[in-house]
Amino acid sequence: MSRPLPLRANLDWLKKLSKERLEALRATDPNAKLSDAQLAVAREFGFASWRKLKGHVVQLRAQLDVIVPPELLRRAATDAVSPDDADLAELLAAVHAGDERAVADVLARRPALAAAHGPEGQTPLHLAAQFNDPRLAAVLVAYGANLNAKFGKSGHTPLSWAATCHALECARALIQLGAEADLFCAAGVGALAEVQACFDAEGALRPGASRTGSSRVASDGSRLPCPPAAAIEQLSDALYIACRTGQAEVVQFLLGKGPDLSFRAYLGGTPLHWAYFGGSRTTIELVEQAGADRTARDDVLRCTPRAFGIAIAANWGFDFIVKKLLSGDAGLANAVDRHTSPLHEAARGGHLHVVRVLLDHHADRHFRDAAGKTPLETARDGGHASVVELLSS
Repeated sequence: MSRPLPLRANLDWLKKLSKERLEALRATDPNAKLSDAQLAVAREFGFASWRKLKGHVVQLRAQLDVIVPPELLRRAATDAVSPDDADLAELLAAVHAGDERAVADVLARRPALAAAHGPEGQTPLHLAAQFNDPRLAAVLVAYGANLNAKFGKSGHTPLSWAATCHALECARALIQLGAEADLFCAAGVGALAEVQACFDAEGALRPGASRTGSSRVASDGSRLPCPPAAAIEQLSDALYIACRTGQAEVVQFLLGKGPDLSFRAYLGGTPLHWAYFGGSRTTIELVEQAGADRTARDDVLRCTPRAFGIAIAANWGFDFIVKKLLSGDAGLANAVDRHTSPLHEAARGGHLHVVRVLLDHHADRHFRDAAGKTPLETARDGGHASVVELLSS
């Protein structure tokens, strides 16, 4: 199976890649030649010969250079951009608004902005990924955005961030633009063949299979390694993201590899917690049948899996996920336990639109959480006047 050629591939990059491939070939065949490595690289990208691959790259570069002149990018190399740069704020706002013309205009003026990091550590490409905008992702990559940039102190590349945000259209576009899908990302986008390729003939996870992963913290609040160090943790982390995005085929495959079903991923949720967030009934059933603990509680909301899925979506204000979950199980509006409820979490975040959806599904506005408070009192504590008004009516 061939992989996409990066949008900004050039001859120097191809030569470097061929030399690296030659070293790998000589590890098993000391007589391997550079031409052998070049042919292997060509076939990796779906070309029958090195000559055809080179010709395609030269043509691609010529087309890209018409759109973004090389001298423009050379000037960008000396342009330092601070997180609070006004032009960067303008670019991030244009990406947030999905304004392709404004994004292109700002980048034409200052292409260095494409690879800059904003106040929260995000790049414009991370933001395009978050909002599932493959058009803007292509524009940003054309102007030099780094496909491997990390989001602040997290381990998230634009691709892993897209998978985490369930922005699957943009995630697949990033792969076409040249982002490499490691185990975590491939699991998140449902690329079963790529997930399977991360295991050797004996079924063991290949070294370095994951280069990204979920954001996790230890009990003392310190950030845990991303990706996790142990193979079993990398496998379990991949299961988490496949559960989160509802990739049933990938989940079924990974369950056959012996993951840790009690693994604590983002927010200390287990794969089953995130399967309920993803909302795939097939995925939920697969993980439960594998023996996942239905009574485990996450580390933040202290919810059991069934309550966690809709409660965290309500807390984040993700009305589209709340609606999706309720369409499959209307009873989730009252998926409460002694700690919290979806209505409490929507009220805590001040998400009026989510509160309305939950009330339309007969969520219990009188339920008291672990602190003994109703959703109305929770909203009042947070100063969310519009939610207070609605819950008081």
